[in-house]
Amino acid sequence: HHHHASHYYPSHYCTTTTMKLSTSSLILFTTVPVSLAFTHTRLKNVQKISSSSSTCLQMNKKKKKTGGSRSSASSSKGFAGALRDLQQNTFPYTGSIRPGKQSPKRIVPTDKDIIFPDYALDGVPKATPPLLPWMVDVKTEEEIIKMRAAGKAAREVLDIAGKAAQVGVTTDEIDALVHEETLKRGAYPSPLNYHGFPKSCCTSVNEIICHGIPDDRKLMEGDIINIDITVYLDGYHGDCSEMFVIGDTDDDAKELLQATYDCWVS
Repeated sequence: HHHHASHYYPSHYCTTTTMKLSTSSLILFTTVPVSLAFTHTRLKNVQKISSSSSTCLQMNKKKKKTGGSRSSASSSKGFAGALRDLQQNTFPYTGSIRPGKQSPKRIVPTDKDIIFPDYALDGVPKATPPLLPWMVDVKTEEEIIKMRAAGKAAREVLDIAGKAAQVGVTTDEIDALVHEETLKRGAYPSPLNYHGFPKSCCTSVNEIICHGIPDDRKLMEGDIINIDITVYLDGYHGDCSEMFVIGDTDDDAKELLQATYDCWVS
């Protein structure tokens, strides 16, 4: 078994590239001022792959609400801690992944030449999307150049994050690297404080569908992880994500990655 993250391309075991869904369009490695929906998403009517799968991909199987194990993130006192405990102990989890302990929110220095998105300080986006989906904003050549620059920066950060995804590495360590590399490129990490989102990227492990919050869980042999990168550079969001396999994984996970890749290229 390899102990590093590998990519998965069709027909030979190596990455699938995933698309981002927004309310008005499909976005693939593009750079538009999008509304990033950092919400918990639950799939319905997804085909059950196998009960033996280590990734627990059984989204269409009804689950009873169970207590589950408490994570170290639930140790704080007060109302917020009690509410978190209640949510964690009653939520119908579909697999073994549980919220871990989060590090403090990372800071973007204001003394650098970094343009902040309008939600950076208070968590509330001010820009409004077009009223109708067919209302297309035609970009100027200058705007397209800026879009390409943002997309290039996002891709560079994603490649660096993917190489860091190895056995024993925490998703919080990946987030710290993403934060640092984003700032190096003069960009703002778009997820940070969007509607209060606490981290600079999304790391979705195994059965977590999307928008997973980086924490202190260490990646394990056989995990699959989606790393979702968005950077805000010179007024434009560059957005891309990719699946990575930690070491080797089971056939069900490989089949899932192959199927999603096939859907994308189709």
